[in-house]
Amino acid sequence: MKHSTKTVLYILITALLIGAVGCINVETNEEPGEDITAQVVTMEPTAAPTPEETPEEVTIDMPETPVLPTLPPTPTPSPTPEPTDTPPPTEIPFSYYCPTVNMSFEELVGSLPDFDESNPKSNDSFWMPKGYPAPDTYKLLVDLTWQIVVAYAKDPETGEYTVPVRYMTCASGNPRKYAETQAGTFQMKPTRVRFGNFKTGETAQYWSLIRSRTYFHSTIYSKYRDLSSVDKDSYLAVTSGTKASHACIRLLVPDARWIFYNISYDTTCEIRKGSKDDEEMAAIRAQMHFAEWKDNANLSVAFTPYTDNWTIDDVQIDVPYVHATQPPVPKS
Repeated sequence: MKHSTKTVLYILITALLIGAVGCINVETNEEPGEDITAQVVTMEPTAAPTPEETPEEVTIDMPETPVLPTLPPTPTPSPTPEPTDTPPPTEIPFSYYCPTVNMSFEELVGSLPDFDESNPKSNDSFWMPKGYPAPDTYKLLVDLTWQIVVAYAKDPETGEYTVPVRYMTCASGNPRKYAETQAGTFQMKPTRVRFGNFKTGETAQYWSLIRSRTYFHSTIYSKYRDLSSVDKDSYLAVTSGTKASHACIRLLVPDARWIFYNISYDTTCEIRKGSKDDEEMAAIRAQMHFAEWKDNANLSVAFTPYTDNWTIDDVQIDVPYVHATQPPVPKS
């Protein structure tokens, strides 16, 4: 039997479809006899992977050793100073140079048992100085305007007498009533008198001769060796710095004693007129305040206090005491 070409192609296509369906294992829960419609899943063909593009190679010229940027040095913080317990320097009080400002009235006009007040005829030699410091140890300056006496020591660096040792109030000569104390530069004389008389009959303690009849000495007493006879006007003149003497330089007892034992003969004593514009002297005088006058003070030697900042035993003896004949006695 002869078949046409179209018939043969139909048969072949049908056979191929049946074979293809028979190759698929389909699991289903549907009852047999039901039509099963084959679902054909169309799958997109997977595109072939595109080869990755190789980036273009870039060449950078790098130095063999990398150079880092230079930065400014970090400042080192200063260490915080630790607090110290060192106290500030203590200011030297005025009383260090002028101890009489802290003394009682009894000490300013009284006396010590370095003479026998019970025996006016006793030998004076036992109360005289045993000797003195060298003449160049101190220099005395007397300012007649401010009525101040200053004892200076040498500055060890300059050799000048600029280091104050003691400030003393004084009463020099009164030109309106008696005579002005003569100004000038003098060398102290050897004469010393422990308790002496003036021509007026008045007395004083601790005489030290400056020149001619001009002495440093204490306030005035109306009776020889009688401490209770101290003259009120004399005391007030010395403490206030008022000119009152005949030409001598009156001092408070502790200051007259200091000169008596510490100032050697041949020590320079400069007496100057001074100036009201002298600020240094004005400052010293402004701080000089002393004990008030007492009418009924106990001025017995046994009750005289001693609060000075030196003792006779402290004196450095470099020059022996020389007994000198007392020159003509001044009026006071």
